[in-house]
Amino acid sequence: MVQADDKRLRRFFTPYHIAVVGASTKNHWFFNMVGHAQRLGFAGRFHPVNPGAGEVCGIPAVAAIADLPDDLIDFAAVIVRSSRVLSTIEELAGKGIRNVLLVSSGFSETGPEGKKLQEDLAAFCRDHDIMLMGPNCLGFMNVAGGTSVFAGGSVEGELVSGTIGIIGQSGAASEQMATKILRKGLGISTYVTTGNEAVMTAEDCLEYLIADGTTRVVAGFMEGFRDIPRLKRLALTAADRQIPIVLIKVGRSAKGVQAAASHTGALAGNERVMEAFLTQYGITRVDTIEELVETAGIFSRCPLPRGGRLAVCNLSGGLAGMYADLCQSLSIELPDFSPSTIAALREVLPEFAQPANPLDVTGSGFSSGMDRIVRIMLDDENTDIILTLSFPPAAESDTWALKLNESYMGVLRQARKPIVPVTFREVSDYARRYYREHELYYVEHVRDGLRAIAHLIRYERFLRARFPR
Repeated sequence: MVQADDKRLRRFFTPYHIAVVGASTKNHWFFNMVGHAQRLGFAGRFHPVNPGAGEVCGIPAVAAIADLPDDLIDFAAVIVRSSRVLSTIEELAGKGIRNVLLVSSGFSETGPEGKKLQEDLAAFCRDHDIMLMGPNCLGFMNVAGGTSVFAGGSVEGELVSGTIGIIGQSGAASEQMATKILRKGLGISTYVTTGNEAVMTAEDCLEYLIADGTTRVVAGFMEGFRDIPRLKRLALTAADRQIPIVLIKVGRSAKGVQAAASHTGALAGNERVMEAFLTQYGITRVDTIEELVETAGIFSRCPLPRGGRLAVCNLSGGLAGMYADLCQSLSIELPDFSPSTIAALREVLPEFAQPANPLDVTGSGFSSGMDRIVRIMLDDENTDIILTLSFPPAAESDTWALKLNESYMGVLRQARKPIVPVTFREVSDYARRYYREHELYYVEHVRDGLRAIAHLIRYERFLRARFPR
């Protein structure tokens, strides 16, 4: 039986000497592994195994597993045909290698024959205490730890260490999640793909992330769960540590269940029961990758609110009406400002502006007093969360936008209430670097941002019910 305790999981996710069986220049898997490790500044070493090459990607290779150095290799990645996988794992076990990533596909996702192969593989691993990730899996990046055994190719953006941990049962979907998170400058602790989960499960990865000391938010793409009682325990542990879990859980429709089963062989489960379960245990469910990124971002960068009352600051009466409609559809409360707040706003705003919530500051107010306006809204006893505007600078020469953002940057950083800036125009590559360098979070699409705020409010209520003040 494989013991997935904390010590074992930490060893699995921090390998140093990594054998890659099936490393070749004929496919991109090993090339990707090496490239991602170099991006992270990996200080360890890869040991390619290829019977027909003296080196692979410029790295000296050995012809067979038997030629690997004894008592040195602490991890192996396997990239061979499904029919050769079991014999390969047996050879690795003979070398004392107990931590394995299986990239190869052709198992339970393919039908009865593949299912039998996977069952035999899982039985051998359990009998020989082999922690196996996969099959049909891209691997992981331990960004915070500077270690990567990741075979995917499309994670873009600077690999910034951060507090968001990612678990994906779909490699392609989770690559999108990781890319969008990195492009927003949020940073990743560890990014894990789990594939068919013959041995190692999403629950194992969740346990690791909750305990790693770096992850403050878990973002996941789930097709099914293997161990519901354990998931309950982990969800409550995460709540105790105030680590939100944000998931896309496919299977709301019959077609979604069918697609999940054909992809990784996952059990999608009963939808009504699943929805109730996630709500009961404080797990936030979202519908799209964009909503997941915004929600994980707000959770990672904003303090928890003391309530659910939102104040909105914008630049248009028309937008004020649209925001009000969106808030109503999401059951977000828009309180009236207190009399003292209204009086203070009248001193800052142009005389023709109306100090109401949602607030239209007008063009004149926006360009002259945003820092004061935001401070006044923060001080209102009727508000718990502030939604405001940010103008992303198009380039270094965009001095107006730079000056405007810097005028209330200190307010955003020091506020004890959550402040969520929404961009008023397209975000350029320069602006993304600017926001990342200044550690400023921003929302690009107001609907996803408001949905994320609604999730933040519900999570705070869940915690308040679990831990009464």
